[in-house]
Amino acid sequence: MSTSDAAGAPEPSEDTVTPVGAGDPADDVASSIDAPAVGDGAMARQHPVFVYTMLRIAMLAAVGAVFYLVGVRGVWLILFAFLVSGLISAVVLRRPREGAVLGFASAYQGINARIDATTRAEDGDDDLDEPASTTEDRGPTTS
Repeated sequence: MSTSDAAGAPEPSEDTVTPVGAGDPADDVASSIDAPAVGDGAMARQHPVFVYTMLRIAMLAAVGAVFYLVGVRGVWLILFAFLVSGLISAVVLRRPREGAVLGFASAYQGINARIDATTRAEDGDDDLDEPASTTEDRGPTTS
């Protein structure tokens, strides 16, 4: 049995399907992206930028811990930890960094392809809407 509000319209239930475009636009964008489910382990396979960022943070923490145990404190600890972890990650994290770059590149290529397809579709629509111009439409010409 369905419930209704004071105006008599039925309240949406969990089984109600909302058509695309009827709700929040951000929900439409989020649902159109093939994002992995949280907790299924696919995050690492799908987002190399996330993996690289987490590895950099872990390396920064590890190098900072080593410097802390050695006795470096304060601003020097932060400075040395950032510098040394950056140098180490330039060598050690080469493959994850290349994966992150490829992730960015493929994302931008996909965006550019959609923009190009939309532009071609719009240009095709414009060509159909405009009549072909002839020399009679241009007015008198002088020689």
